Amino acid sequence: MLLAAPRFLLARHGETNFNKEGRIQGTLDSSVLTLDGISQVSALGYFLASSGEAAAVDATWCSPMQRARQSYAAVLGCASAAGVSLPAACVRHELREIELHEWEGLLKTEIDEEAWGAWKRRPDTYRAANGAAPLLDLWARAQGNWAAVRAGKSRCSFIMAHGALGRCMLGTALGLEPISFNEPSFEFENAALVEIEWPHDAAVATRWRKRHPVESEWMTAEDVVSSTAIADGQAF
Repeated sequence: MLLAAPRFLLARHGETNFNKEGRIQGTLDSSVLTLDGISQVSALGYFLASSGEAAAVDATWCSPMQRARQSYAAVLGCASAAGVSLPAACVRHELREIELHEWEGLLKTEIDEEAWGAWKRRPDTYRAANGAAPLLDLWARAQGNWAAVRAGKSRCSFIMAHGALGRCMLGTALGLEPISFNEPSFEFENAALVEIEWPHDAAVATRWRKRHPVESEWMTAEDVVSSTAIADGQAF
């Protein structure tokens, strides 16, 4: 009898005050969940409990950033209220959000239009004013995260992190190039949950789908069409 492939449940934090304002968060750790954000991650927690996924989780990971830790606490509380316990979360520094350097803390409307346009069109080739490559740095970090998370040989892992990191985690799991960051189906809305199947002995994940707030069909790397358009309104 074949065992089911290990699964990874990858979530984004709830809406923050920075998200609501259209302000760049990146590695700044001063934003907090809004009331809507708390409702979003509470709904995610109830989904995990009612679907049976919370009971299936045998390893949990969390970004060290306040907005992710707040979100995980809400998920944990909802699961506990439903009578389901989750393993203690491993807080991993490399699960933090993308570093956007001089833009962090600014409203998107305060950023130079030419530079912002270059980032939106081709984030894989964009360089910050200091020469750093934000997306390529994050892409490498996502690959390292997978090495750490998969080393545990868990059957079902839950990961609470961020939007840009979520895109990179999906792309690297599927063995894609950084330009796939722009893939429209990779968009992570606040409190979204994605499921990834990835056998221990496979170089890349076999398939993935969105689970919450709306479930999608299973998709593979072959279904992903790279695009130069990124969803408007995303504030990382």
